[in-house]
Amino acid sequence: MIRLIYSPLWFYGKDIVIDVISVIVLFLISFFSFRCYKMQKSKNHIYLSLSFFSIALSFLFKILMNFTIYYNVMETSKIGAVTFSYQTMRATDAFFFFGFLLYRILTLFGLYMLYSLYHKQSMPNFILVSFLMLMLTYYSQAAYYIFYLTCLVLLSLITASLMSNYKKNKFKMTKMLAWSFGIIGFSQIFFILVYIKVYYYVAGEIIQLVGYLLLLASFAMVLRDAKKD
Repeated sequence: MIRLIYSPLWFYGKDIVIDVISVIVLFLISFFSFRCYKMQKSKNHIYLSLSFFSIALSFLFKILMNFTIYYNVMETSKIGAVTFSYQTMRATDAFFFFGFLLYRILTLFGLYMLYSLYHKQSMPNFILVSFLMLMLTYYSQAAYYIFYLTCLVLLSLITASLMSNYKKNKFKMTKMLAWSFGIIGFSQIFFILVYIKVYYYVAGEIIQLVGYLLLLASFAMVLRDAKKD
């Protein structure tokens, strides 16, 4: 038996709803970024759009992965008058691990693209770092921890870059973006601590959603201001 459930029983399925909202939010951010590109013709907005599109796709794979898990966990059998539930992965192992792998790869790729906007990377360096992150998440025995820890590091660096920019330009929008990425980064800590207490998973999901919603509000304001100009 493979233990893959990280949330309390009462939260089963609710995290899927939260992830669906996150997907919608991320696709909207990607769309707003593309609209900004159409108006300002800045390549950075194209990279922003692709970054958030990649993360949105990663959440789609996470949702499919969770459907697979919860189907197996809630699967029941009936023998005579007795009905019992049991955990099994049987034929869905490959689907689960494929979905989890794509979720990690697309998330890290999207975050690394965002990081590269603030710290310019040469193409060879971009390819090398992407390859190393892929190898770490695929072959490591502690892939779960490494994935969320890498997300935390990338989000922290993005937040630090935005705060540094805010100190220079004093734009309220830059501060909002920094807070958004900071909150999303903070949520990764709870995902890392999930083995200590499963309730940390619930906190991580909610905090991460708050961060993405604030990020959506920030990009909507950027688009609104761009239209005024």
